[in-house]
Amino acid sequence: MTRVIEDRNERRAVVEQREDRLELAREAGLGAVSGVGVLAGVAAVLGIALLAAGIAAALVDAAGIDTAAMNDGDWRNLGVIAATVAVVVLLGASFFGGYVAGRMARRMGAVHGALAGGVTIAVLGIAFGIAHLRDATAAIVDRIEELGAPTAAGEWTGIGAVAGAAAVLAVIVGGVLGGAHGERWHQRLVDRALDPGVGPEAELVRQQRRLEKAERRLARQREKAERRGVLVPSRHSTGETPAVPATEPATAATEPAHEPTEPAHAGPGTSAAERDSRSVSL
Repeated sequence: MTRVIEDRNERRAVVEQREDRLELAREAGLGAVSGVGVLAGVAAVLGIALLAAGIAAALVDAAGIDTAAMNDGDWRNLGVIAATVAVVVLLGASFFGGYVAGRMARRMGAVHGALAGGVTIAVLGIAFGIAHLRDATAAIVDRIEELGAPTAAGEWTGIGAVAGAAAVLAVIVGGVLGGAHGERWHQRLVDRALDPGVGPEAELVRQQRRLEKAERRLARQREKAERRGVLVPSRHSTGETPAVPATEPATAATEPAHEPTEPAHAGPGTSAAERDSRSVSL
Protein backbone atom coordinates (compact mmCIF):
# COMPACT_ATOMS: atom_id res chain seq x y z
CA MET A 1 0.00 0.00 0.00
CA THR A 2 1.27 3.46 -0.86
CA ARG A 3 2.43 5.52 2.11
CA VAL A 4 0.20 8.54 2.62
CA ILE A 5 2.06 11.85 2.87
CA GLU A 6 0.10 14.79 4.23
CA ASP A 7 2.78 17.47 3.71
CA ARG A 8 2.40 18.86 0.19
CA ASN A 9 6.04 19.95 -0.02
CA GLU A 10 7.14 16.46 0.92
CA ARG A 11 4.84 15.01 -1.73
CA ARG A 12 6.41 17.26 -4.35
CA ALA A 13 9.83 15.94 -3.37
CA VAL A 14 8.68 12.32 -3.60
CA VAL A 15 6.67 12.55 -6.84
CA GLU A 16 8.76 12.03 -9.95
CA GLN A 17 9.35 15.03 -12.18
CA ARG A 18 9.78 15.40 -15.95
CA GLU A 19 13.53 14.81 -15.77
CA ASP A 20 13.00 11.66 -13.72
CA ARG A 21 10.67 10.16 -16.32
CA LEU A 22 13.07 10.97 -19.13
CA GLU A 23 15.98 9.44 -17.22
CA LEU A 24 13.88 6.34 -16.53
CA ALA A 25 13.21 5.93 -20.25
CA ARG A 26 16.92 6.23 -20.99
CA GLU A 27 17.78 3.63 -18.39
CA ALA A 28 15.17 1.35 -19.96
CA GLY A 29 16.94 1.67 -23.30
CA LEU A 30 14.19 3.74 -24.91
CA GLY A 31 14.67 6.84 -27.01
CA ALA A 32 13.45 10.32 -26.23
CA VAL A 33 10.57 10.02 -28.72
CA SER A 34 7.89 7.33 -28.76
CA GLY A 35 6.77 6.61 -32.31
CA VAL A 36 3.73 4.68 -31.13
CA GLY A 37 2.64 7.63 -28.99
CA VAL A 38 2.95 10.03 -31.92
CA LEU A 39 0.95 7.75 -34.23
CA ALA A 40 -1.74 7.33 -31.59
CA GLY A 41 -1.99 11.10 -31.30
CA VAL A 42 -2.28 11.53 -35.07
CA ALA A 43 -5.03 8.90 -35.21
CA ALA A 44 -6.92 10.71 -32.44
CA VAL A 45 -6.68 14.08 -34.23
CA LEU A 46 -7.86 12.73 -37.59
CA GLY A 47 -10.63 10.65 -36.02
CA ILE A 48 -12.07 13.57 -34.08
CA ALA A 49 -11.76 15.93 -37.05
CA LEU A 50 -13.55 13.55 -39.42
CA LEU A 51 -16.25 12.86 -36.85
CA ALA A 52 -16.83 16.57 -36.31
CA ALA A 53 -16.99 17.15 -40.09
CA GLY A 54 -19.62 14.44 -40.44
CA ILE A 55 -21.69 15.89 -37.61
CA ALA A 56 -21.45 19.39 -39.09
CA ALA A 57 -22.56 18.15 -42.53
CA ALA A 58 -25.53 16.35 -40.97
CA LEU A 59 -26.56 19.47 -39.05
CA VAL A 60 -26.33 21.66 -42.15
CA ASP A 61 -28.38 19.18 -44.15
CA ALA A 62 -30.98 18.93 -41.38
CA ALA A 63 -31.22 22.72 -41.13
CA GLY A 64 -32.43 22.91 -44.74
CA ILE A 65 -30.60 26.13 -45.65
CA ASP A 66 -31.82 27.59 -48.94
CA THR A 67 -28.59 28.24 -50.82
CA ALA A 68 -30.35 29.45 -53.95
CA ALA A 69 -31.30 32.75 -52.31
CA MET A 70 -27.78 33.45 -51.00
CA ASN A 71 -25.62 36.09 -52.65
CA ASP A 72 -21.82 36.39 -52.68
CA GLY A 73 -21.78 38.33 -49.40
CA ASP A 74 -23.81 35.62 -47.67
CA TRP A 75 -21.45 32.95 -48.95
CA ARG A 76 -18.43 34.87 -47.69
CA ASN A 77 -20.02 35.23 -44.26
CA LEU A 78 -20.85 31.55 -44.27
CA GLY A 79 -17.28 30.79 -45.31
CA VAL A 80 -15.90 32.84 -42.39
CA ILE A 81 -18.18 31.01 -39.96
CA ALA A 82 -17.24 27.63 -41.40
CA ALA A 83 -13.53 28.47 -41.25
CA THR A 84 -13.84 29.61 -37.63
CA VAL A 85 -15.66 26.43 -36.63
CA ALA A 86 -13.08 24.32 -38.47
CA VAL A 87 -10.20 26.04 -36.65
CA VAL A 88 -11.88 25.52 -33.27
CA VAL A 89 -12.54 21.86 -34.05
CA LEU A 90 -8.94 21.35 -35.14
CA LEU A 91 -7.74 23.03 -31.96
CA GLY A 92 -9.79 20.68 -29.79
CA ALA A 93 -8.89 17.62 -31.85
CA SER A 94 -5.18 18.42 -31.78
CA PHE A 95 -5.33 19.05 -28.03
CA PHE A 96 -6.83 15.61 -27.45
CA GLY A 97 -4.38 14.02 -29.89
CA GLY A 98 -1.44 15.67 -28.13
CA TYR A 99 -2.83 14.51 -24.79
CA VAL A 100 -2.92 10.93 -26.05
CA ALA A 101 0.63 11.17 -27.39
CA GLY A 102 2.04 12.76 -24.21
CA ARG A 103 0.28 10.36 -21.89
CA MET A 104 1.36 7.30 -23.84
CA ALA A 105 4.96 8.47 -24.17
CA ARG A 106 5.17 9.43 -20.45
CA ARG A 107 8.05 11.78 -21.28
CA MET A 108 8.56 14.99 -23.26
CA GLY A 109 4.81 15.52 -23.61
CA ALA A 110 5.02 18.88 -25.37
CA VAL A 111 7.44 17.48 -27.95
CA HIS A 112 5.21 14.49 -28.63
CA GLY A 113 2.18 16.76 -28.96
CA ALA A 114 4.00 18.99 -31.44
CA LEU A 115 5.12 15.97 -33.43
CA ALA A 116 1.58 14.61 -33.50
CA GLY A 117 0.34 17.95 -34.82
CA GLY A 118 3.10 18.15 -37.43
CA VAL A 119 2.48 14.63 -38.67
CA THR A 120 -1.24 15.39 -38.85
CA ILE A 121 -0.60 18.42 -41.05
CA ALA A 122 1.69 16.32 -43.25
CA VAL A 123 -0.94 13.59 -43.59
CA LEU A 124 -3.63 16.13 -44.51
CA GLY A 125 -1.29 17.73 -47.04
CA ILE A 126 -0.51 14.37 -48.63
CA ALA A 127 -4.21 13.51 -48.76
CA PHE A 128 -5.00 16.85 -50.41
CA GLY A 129 -2.18 16.31 -52.93
CA ILE A 130 -3.44 12.85 -53.85
CA ALA A 131 -6.98 14.19 -54.21
CA HIS A 132 -5.71 16.96 -56.50
CA LEU A 133 -3.87 14.45 -58.67
CA ARG A 134 -6.97 12.31 -58.91
CA ASP A 135 -9.11 15.32 -59.89
CA ALA A 136 -11.13 14.88 -56.73
CA THR A 137 -10.87 18.59 -56.02
CA ALA A 138 -12.56 19.32 -59.34
CA ALA A 139 -15.53 17.23 -58.24
CA ILE A 140 -15.70 19.20 -55.00
CA VAL A 141 -15.64 22.48 -56.92
CA ASP A 142 -18.44 21.24 -59.20
CA ARG A 143 -20.53 20.33 -56.17
CA ILE A 144 -19.98 23.80 -54.68
CA GLU A 145 -21.07 25.39 -57.98
CA GLU A 146 -24.25 23.31 -57.92
CA LEU A 147 -25.04 24.81 -54.52
CA GLY A 148 -24.68 28.28 -56.00
CA ALA A 149 -21.49 29.25 -54.15
CA PRO A 150 -18.85 31.36 -55.93
CA THR A 151 -15.84 29.31 -57.00
CA ALA A 152 -13.53 32.00 -58.37
CA ALA A 153 -10.12 31.98 -56.76
CA GLY A 154 -10.31 35.64 -55.87
CA GLU A 155 -13.50 35.09 -53.85
CA TRP A 156 -11.83 32.81 -51.28
CA THR A 157 -8.15 33.77 -51.41
CA GLY A 158 -8.16 35.93 -48.31
CA ILE A 159 -10.43 33.69 -46.27
CA GLY A 160 -8.57 30.55 -47.32
CA ALA A 161 -5.14 31.96 -46.49
CA VAL A 162 -6.20 33.18 -43.06
CA ALA A 163 -8.10 29.97 -42.32
CA GLY A 164 -5.18 27.80 -43.44
CA ALA A 165 -2.65 29.66 -41.29
CA ALA A 166 -4.99 29.61 -38.30
CA ALA A 167 -5.62 25.89 -38.77
CA VAL A 168 -1.89 25.09 -38.86
CA LEU A 169 -1.29 27.21 -35.78
CA ALA A 170 -4.24 25.63 -33.96
CA VAL A 171 -2.97 22.11 -34.67
CA ILE A 172 0.53 22.86 -33.41
CA VAL A 173 -0.54 24.85 -30.34
CA GLY A 174 -3.24 22.36 -29.44
CA GLY A 175 -0.82 19.47 -29.78
CA VAL A 176 1.81 21.12 -27.55
CA LEU A 177 -0.68 22.01 -24.82
CA GLY A 178 -2.35 18.61 -24.94
CA GLY A 179 0.97 16.77 -24.88
CA ALA A 180 2.20 18.65 -21.81
CA HIS A 181 -1.13 18.04 -20.09
CA GLY A 182 -1.04 14.33 -20.92
CA GLU A 183 2.48 13.89 -19.56
CA ARG A 184 1.57 15.55 -16.26
CA TRP A 185 -1.15 12.94 -15.76
CA HIS A 186 1.45 10.50 -14.41
CA GLN A 187 2.69 13.07 -11.92
CA ARG A 188 -0.83 13.90 -10.78
CA LEU A 189 -1.59 10.21 -10.37
CA VAL A 190 1.23 9.66 -7.88
CA ASP A 191 0.45 12.96 -6.15
CA ARG A 192 -3.17 11.90 -5.62
CA ALA A 193 -2.08 8.47 -4.39
CA LEU A 194 0.03 10.16 -1.68
CA ASP A 195 -2.70 12.64 -0.76
CA PRO A 196 -4.70 11.62 2.34
CA GLY A 197 -7.63 13.68 1.10
CA VAL A 198 -8.44 11.24 -1.70
CA GLY A 199 -8.60 7.49 -2.08
CA PRO A 200 -9.53 4.72 0.40
CA GLU A 201 -8.07 6.59 3.39
CA ALA A 202 -10.30 9.59 2.72
CA GLU A 203 -13.32 7.30 2.35
CA LEU A 204 -12.58 5.71 5.74
CA VAL A 205 -12.35 9.15 7.33
CA ARG A 206 -15.69 10.13 5.78
CA GLN A 207 -17.31 6.93 7.03
CA GLN A 208 -15.97 7.57 10.53
CA ARG A 209 -17.38 11.09 10.48
CA ARG A 210 -20.77 9.80 9.32
CA LEU A 211 -20.81 7.24 12.14
CA GLU A 212 -19.92 9.86 14.74
CA LYS A 213 -22.64 12.15 13.40
CA ALA A 214 -25.19 9.32 13.54
CA GLU A 215 -24.19 8.51 17.14
CA ARG A 216 -24.59 12.14 18.20
CA ARG A 217 -27.99 12.31 16.51
CA LEU A 218 -29.08 9.10 18.23
CA ALA A 219 -27.92 10.43 21.62
CA ARG A 220 -29.94 13.62 21.14
CA GLN A 221 -33.04 11.61 20.21
CA ARG A 222 -32.58 9.41 23.27
CA GLU A 223 -32.33 12.45 25.55
CA LYS A 224 -35.52 13.93 24.08
CA ALA A 225 -37.37 10.65 24.56
CA GLU A 226 -36.21 10.41 28.19
CA ARG A 227 -37.35 13.97 28.92
CA ARG A 228 -40.78 13.18 27.48
CA GLY A 229 -41.03 10.06 29.57
CA VAL A 230 -41.34 7.82 26.55
CA LEU A 231 -38.06 6.06 27.30
CA VAL A 232 -36.95 5.05 30.79
CA PRO A 233 -33.35 6.14 31.42
CA SER A 234 -31.11 3.13 31.45
CA ARG A 235 -28.20 2.63 33.80
CA HIS A 236 -25.83 2.88 30.84
CA SER A 237 -27.24 6.24 29.72
CA THR A 238 -27.24 7.75 33.27
CA GLY A 239 -23.83 6.44 34.10
CA GLU A 240 -24.97 4.46 37.17
CA THR A 241 -23.29 1.22 38.00
CA PRO A 242 -25.81 -1.60 38.37
CA ALA A 243 -25.94 -2.96 41.91
CA VAL A 244 -24.79 -6.52 42.34
CA PRO A 245 -27.40 -8.51 44.34
CA ALA A 246 -25.99 -10.09 47.52
CA THR A 247 -26.15 -13.83 47.59
CA GLU A 248 -28.36 -15.39 50.27
CA PRO A 249 -26.43 -17.18 53.03
CA ALA A 250 -26.70 -20.88 53.01
CA THR A 251 -28.99 -22.36 55.64
CA ALA A 252 -27.13 -23.68 58.62
CA ALA A 253 -29.37 -26.65 59.20
CA THR A 254 -30.64 -28.88 56.53
CA GLU A 255 -33.69 -30.95 56.72
CA PRO A 256 -33.04 -34.51 57.78
CA ALA A 257 -33.31 -37.12 55.17
CA HIS A 258 -36.54 -39.04 55.23
CA GLU A 259 -36.03 -42.64 56.36
CA PRO A 260 -38.31 -45.34 55.05
CA THR A 261 -41.19 -46.00 57.39
CA GLU A 262 -41.97 -49.47 58.51
CA PRO A 263 -45.43 -50.98 58.26
CA ALA A 264 -47.70 -50.17 61.16
CA HIS A 265 -48.44 -53.80 61.97
CA ALA A 266 -44.79 -54.67 62.49
CA GLY A 267 -44.30 -55.23 66.14
CA PRO A 268 -41.24 -54.84 68.21
CA GLY A 269 -40.52 -58.54 68.24
CA THR A 270 -40.58 -58.97 64.53
CA SER A 271 -37.28 -60.05 63.03
CA ALA A 272 -35.54 -58.30 60.17
CA ALA A 273 -36.12 -61.22 57.79
CA GLU A 274 -39.84 -61.19 58.50
CA ARG A 275 -39.96 -57.48 57.99
CA ASP A 276 -38.20 -57.86 54.65
CA SER A 277 -40.51 -60.65 53.52
CA ARG A 278 -43.55 -58.68 54.51
CA SER A 279 -42.28 -55.65 52.64
CA VAL A 280 -41.67 -57.74 49.55
CA SER A 281 -45.11 -59.34 49.76
CA LEU A 282 -46.68 -55.97 50.18
